[in-house]
Amino acid sequence: MDYLKPEEQARVLIDEMLAAAGWAVVPRSEYLDVPHAQAVTEALTKGNNEADYLLFLDGKAIGVLEAKRAENSLGMHVAEQTVKYSAGALPWYQTWTKPLPFLFMCNGDKLLFCDRRDFAAGEPLEFLQLKKMFTPKEVAIRAELSSEFAKMPAVPAVQTKAKAGLRQCQYDAICNLELSFKHGKKKALIVLATGAGKTFTACTAAYRLLNYTPAKKVLFLVDRNNLGKQAEGEFGTYKLTETGIPFSDEYVVQRLHNVKDIEKSHVVISTIQRLYAVLTGQTFVDTDDDESELDGDSTNDLSSVSIELPQDLKVARDTFDLIIVDECHRSIYGKWKQVLDYFNTARVVGLTATPTEEAYAFFNKNTVVEYTLEDSIRDGVNVPPRVFRIKTLVSSQGGTIGQGEHVERITLLDGSKQKKIQKEDQKYECTELDRSVVNPAQIRLVVDSFKQAIYSSLYPERLSDDPVRNWKYIPKTLFFAKTDSHADNIVDAIKQSFAVEFEKVGLKLPEKFVQKITCKAGNSNQLISDFRNEKEFRIAVTVTLVATGTDVKPLEVLVFMRDINSAVLYTQMKGRGCRTMDDDKFQLATPNGTSKDCFYLVDAVGVTEHEMKLPGAASDAEFHKTLGLERLMERLAHGEVPDEHLNLFAGYLSKINNKAEQEDLSEVNKLLATTSLYFFVSRIYDALTGKNEFSTHPLPEYKDINDANIERRGLISAVINNVKVRKVLLEINRGFIKIQNEGADSLVYSGFSIDESKKYAEIFKDFIEQNRDEVEALRIIYNSEDVAITYEMLSDLKRKLEKFNPMLNEKNLWTCYKTLSVNKVGKAGKVKDLEKDEVGLLTNLIQLVRYALGQKESLYSLQSTSASLFELYCGQNQRVLNEDQKQVLKRIAQYVVQNGCVSAPILMQYEKPLFLQAAKFFGPQNVNTEIQNLTKFMFQ
Repeated sequence: MDYLKPEEQARVLIDEMLAAAGWAVVPRSEYLDVPHAQAVTEALTKGNNEADYLLFLDGKAIGVLEAKRAENSLGMHVAEQTVKYSAGALPWYQTWTKPLPFLFMCNGDKLLFCDRRDFAAGEPLEFLQLKKMFTPKEVAIRAELSSEFAKMPAVPAVQTKAKAGLRQCQYDAICNLELSFKHGKKKALIVLATGAGKTFTACTAAYRLLNYTPAKKVLFLVDRNNLGKQAEGEFGTYKLTETGIPFSDEYVVQRLHNVKDIEKSHVVISTIQRLYAVLTGQTFVDTDDDESELDGDSTNDLSSVSIELPQDLKVARDTFDLIIVDECHRSIYGKWKQVLDYFNTARVVGLTATPTEEAYAFFNKNTVVEYTLEDSIRDGVNVPPRVFRIKTLVSSQGGTIGQGEHVERITLLDGSKQKKIQKEDQKYECTELDRSVVNPAQIRLVVDSFKQAIYSSLYPERLSDDPVRNWKYIPKTLFFAKTDSHADNIVDAIKQSFAVEFEKVGLKLPEKFVQKITCKAGNSNQLISDFRNEKEFRIAVTVTLVATGTDVKPLEVLVFMRDINSAVLYTQMKGRGCRTMDDDKFQLATPNGTSKDCFYLVDAVGVTEHEMKLPGAASDAEFHKTLGLERLMERLAHGEVPDEHLNLFAGYLSKINNKAEQEDLSEVNKLLATTSLYFFVSRIYDALTGKNEFSTHPLPEYKDINDANIERRGLISAVINNVKVRKVLLEINRGFIKIQNEGADSLVYSGFSIDESKKYAEIFKDFIEQNRDEVEALRIIYNSEDVAITYEMLSDLKRKLEKFNPMLNEKNLWTCYKTLSVNKVGKAGKVKDLEKDEVGLLTNLIQLVRYALGQKESLYSLQSTSASLFELYCGQNQRVLNEDQKQVLKRIAQYVVQNGCVSAPILMQYEKPLFLQAAKFFGPQNVNTEIQNLTKFMFQ
């Protein structure tokens, strides 16, 4: 910190001190209406003065901290300044009492404290030295605050490489969940993608309520017993506690067996069926076998026949303060709903990766975080998909059953079959395909196209000279069919198509190569296990996998032969392919593969091409500007929410909604997640006019800043308590704009998605433009500088590209440009396929950037032209090289093509024998110049 000024050094130390004690240190423009403790910096006080820190507990000011440089002795002058600020809280700040009772002074080393309530009016104040800063809990106890959330410290910080913590999505979930509780909501839904840490988030929520609020008991409902065992283990390893010791060492965590377990536990883990048994006093065999539960498989729990609760129940209604429901899109509705409804005094939190409309409704549409599969891919939690499109004429336009054509008609009611001759032409739509009409040629064409694409487009690097190995270990693939009979047709087509490849080498198709996994196929759990673990089982065909949480990590390809309209189901289906896997374990499942870096979504029905429609803009709203938007939001965050402020706020947002371009509006709506800006504004206006069905009628009158004003604050919470939304709104209000883009019996098209290719090409171009001055390799290429591009520069570019978007890798970008070139999209020039030995070369990034910028009309690897370039270099200026010189230069040229530019010192460091040979044949005084000249020539 030596480069900082003394005042700044002290502030850094004080910030760290406050954070370590559990205070969230925030600038005043980012103050949030949240229950956890905040230390607001440069907070405004009367007379337009700024207090270094105002301390807030549960949204109300409780104290002030004055900061000085290290050499300041914190004398009388500082004390007077602190007292002045404590009495100068603005009228639009909520306060516990006035003047603020707790006074702190700190110079980064010494910390002094005074509770002014200990002194009579006019009596001199005395400050005591503290060893460390009070925690919010300590302050709340000292002040005898009765608020439920007054002891709540800041949410644990987002994890870094150096320090454990929460993922950003988990941090957002906890912050928003606690805010929701503060606003009086008893139900909340947490949506986190597969693998994002739902249980860890639940542990955090449970710990904070048990440790910092009056809550005494938590129920953790799981979908199956084996998931209960997993949850118990996670509570046992959770160490993000105040003391650093495991959760289960501080609180009793136990799976439910009997009533006594509830009495002696802080956290009770159970299925809803087992809870019902204990609640009603029924006996059951104590086992962890899910099939032995009272009503068997919970997939049947959505029955319309509800269970009945008797009068003499063994557990009190108010036993639980918090109920957390894992996989909440299942089990808690239908027949079991009464069990959960019985505990109606508890707050209920749902956890799921795939929320249903029923789940949204049950939780009153109070979704506190929605972290999607796409979000998890961006953050590296899951691997990304690449879309490969197979389009046939019939699957895109429908077809005709011609007059005189032989057909077999199956009666769906009883399954009876009848062979007939078509009497007249019958046209059918593509939506009828494989439902009311089956065209075997269309199914076979899709399967054949997929087979051909495996080693020509999807995994060309895995193609070897051993055809048996190639076809025996194709990537594990899952086909999604429309119906069970459609699945049978697909299995038949796969057997016919792939049998040809095995017959070419005198072999039969392995017995388990392709199998159907549907409810009618037998033991689905065993089939899923076989698909996961057996090498011979390469292709599975299903309608939907029947087990919740099915995890087949080696799965690399999903083939959609059914369209999906449900976003929930589509997300579930995509989630089958996204799981990451260690390379060594992956290679055991797929011996000719090296790693799982992505998964392929083969779209044979257009499932990836659905358009999303955005709501229209609101009508012009009357707009009166009295307060600037930034200052207005600051005041609203502090709870100053009279009608005029709400009306002004709605006017600002209405203007933004009207003037914003569609891409910007979609950005705001994406950040808002559970609503749209249009709907948000409408709710405010409706509330002000008494029309709002979501609020009390009429909106309660605003009287005082220190009143709860829950309805008013909840009305604007989605924006006011989201710093990202506030910042984007401010940017749009100033006129700043930004966005994104989206994506067929003869074969119409087989190749990577054109729309997806356009999207990634545009994202790549935008990245270059945005980072051309920050990333050294981009700067050199963009400006055509006569500077060598080294291995380190290219590695830095590769790392930053993939961090920005995992799909901005060399392999994907190259296929995107190839797709655009083949389909003559835009001004795309010729793109030469990468040979097997060219894939993965860092120098391909140079060619990609040059091509994206239009500096090159064609895209090809430097490796493909290195031989001719080398000969040109050797023959320039008619100079003569002996064979030794030529051979050593050829090896250096190959090193350059693979790794980037080199110099004599770099070559000496990484390829010392090669450098010594070069020095021998060219002389020590000439070798560096020769290497530099060769390097620049190869990159021209």
